[in-house]
Amino acid sequence: MSPARPGAIQTQGLVGSDRLREALLLLREAGAEGISREKLRLRMGGLNLRTVDRAIGVLEAQGAQFDRHRRGSPAVIHFVLRKGPTWDEHVSSEARMALRVAGLSLAQCGTLLWQDQLEALEAFASERMSTRDRRLFENLKKAIHVQGGADDPIEAPDILEPLLRALEGRKETEVVYQAAGAPAATLHHVVPYALTHDLFSGGTFLLVWDPAKGLPKHLRQNRIVSVKVLSRTGSFPEELMARTARYQIGGWTSAGAPFRVEALVRGAHWIQAFREAPPALPDFETFPGGDGESVRVAFRATHPNGAARWLMQFGAAAEILEPAFLREEVLAQFRKAVAAYERVDGSPEGA
Repeated sequence: MSPARPGAIQTQGLVGSDRLREALLLLREAGAEGISREKLRLRMGGLNLRTVDRAIGVLEAQGAQFDRHRRGSPAVIHFVLRKGPTWDEHVSSEARMALRVAGLSLAQCGTLLWQDQLEALEAFASERMSTRDRRLFENLKKAIHVQGGADDPIEAPDILEPLLRALEGRKETEVVYQAAGAPAATLHHVVPYALTHDLFSGGTFLLVWDPAKGLPKHLRQNRIVSVKVLSRTGSFPEELMARTARYQIGGWTSAGAPFRVEALVRGAHWIQAFREAPPALPDFETFPGGDGESVRVAFRATHPNGAARWLMQFGAAAEILEPAFLREEVLAQFRKAVAAYERVDGSPEGA
């Protein structure tokens, strides 16, 4: 039998397409236990075994893969479906789970609007799940919990849709933006470059090129008031914008060249954590600390605030080695923190 082209059901004149779909559903519902030829025959309305064999053969010819296990007494072959045929419209519980995790993660690192779009896709996918996989998914879904980012407010579609058009056509764009602490929103004439999703700060950012100032800007997306896409095609320095996007941390970035950050992080649990799940910082590396109780980490950044924010979360466990200006800046921040916890006379608060 020649293999079918992807997406097409070819009966090859041996068995009807409805019978093939029915057989595929029964095989899928059987799960890891599988199903015998006799049970397939009975559940398909009492067909003869030859028709069952033809259905299995046609499915295999079109990309389906089966494991064959002998079970029962007397032992008979049970067919366990590992992969559906090329035309299979089924969405596995694993794929559905990936959609769910993606949706929850985007709510933490990006925007709830992205999550809404994935939920619509989830609903579409659910219609193509088998009963068994749907039941499995519903049980597993209760065990998923994503935390640690930020819940961005939902942007209106009239913000996101024109942004996507501007990005696609590299169009000059007028963006009205409400900066944090500013008394009023201001108009920015920019060329959008990319949308960035940052887990360290939580949130979605729009990276743009400001032609008038000759600088890249990072705009938090939920602070964009309105977007107007112009007809003119814009331009920006490709290498600079790519570098700016790559080396941003926590939404902080600049047009400057990336600088190397090195720090010593103490604690066996951190050594293990960096080995098992290294953070997705730009050019992140680890080296032995030399004493068996610490690890030296290195990465690059273009703005001190993003690097400082990530390192300060470790408190006394981390010591910045270089650059000197970042070490001094973080030291000043910790001194202010200590002062905030002390009385005017120098005694600890509450002593």
